[in-house]
This record gives sequence, C-alpha cells and structure tokens, in this order.
Amino acid sequence: MDKDKQIVELQIGRKLRSESKIISKCHLNLPTVIEVPPHLDDGTPFPTTFWLTCPMYNKKIGSLESHGMIKDLDEQIENNSSLKDKWEERQKSYAKYREELVDKKNPIKPQGGVGGAINSIKCLHAHTADELATNQNYIGKIVIESLGSFNCQNPCYNTDTLEKNPDWKVIW
Repeated sequence: MDKDKQIVELQIGRKLRSESKIISKCHLNLPTVIEVPPHLDDGTPFPTTFWLTCPMYNKKIGSLESHGMIKDLDEQIENNSSLKDKWEERQKSYAKYREELVDKKNPIKPQGGVGGAINSIKCLHAHTADELATNQNYIGKIVIESLGSFNCQNPCYNTDTLEKNPDWKVIW
C-alpha cells in the first residue's frame, strides 16, 4: 500500500473499505479528498463519491454543522431560486457521474445526489469534498468561503513515520 493511502486511513481512523483514488491534496501535499466507488468491496452501495479526509476541514465543518449551517442553507435553497437551481443541477450531475462508475452487474444502486441526499443538503462534508474534487458544488463553495482554505502550518500526519504529528492543530 502506498503512503498516501496509509495517510488516508490514518486521517479517517479506519481501513478503506474499497479501492479509492486520491483526488486532491492540501498545500502540504497530504490527501484531502478521495473518490470512492459506488459499491464498496463487499457490494454495499455507497452514495458518497467524494469523501473528505482532511482533519482540518472535517473538524471545522463539524462545528458549522453543529451550529445549524445545514438547516440555514436548506432554508436558503427553499427561498432563493438561483441557489436552488445550482443545488439541484449539481445533485443531478453528481448522481449521473456516480451512475457512470456503477458496476452494472450489481442490482443495488446508490441513490440520491451528493452524499446520497435527496431532499436536503444532509452533509456539508460531502459537499465540500465534492467542491474540492470538481469545483462544481456551490454549497461546498459556500462552506469553503465560510472557513477559508487550507491553513495548517504543520502536516496532520508525518509521512515518514505514519504517525499523527503532535505539532498539528486546527487554526481557526
């Protein structure tokens, strides 16, 4: 296994459940987003094509979610037709992209758009990963604008020792 995939497993705190591809890296050259196939190795449908691995963004986005940003953005989507159009367009194009990756032999298909969502945003992490991977997700763009870009001064993990870097911290 290459070091990038080992770093991803450290970042997410578990072994990968399928062959995944690193899609983007941060300013310190560490993985930030992986592409996950529509079915995991055991055949389980997996609706989240782009998975956020970056500990900095995961921590910051968790804070935004706990402070109600999903509900706020869902309300904005309902009240702003331009934003709703952008959200719906990406939901459809995301699902179409994922469908193109599906193994046609597997009868169980992942559902929904970004992160499997159908009627609401569901997960800011998934939208942010999608934006970092494709630059096509307006909700992810809003999240990144709210948080700023990568700003770690030290890497989250040491690529030589494959250990968490004790000097890493989230800078708000």
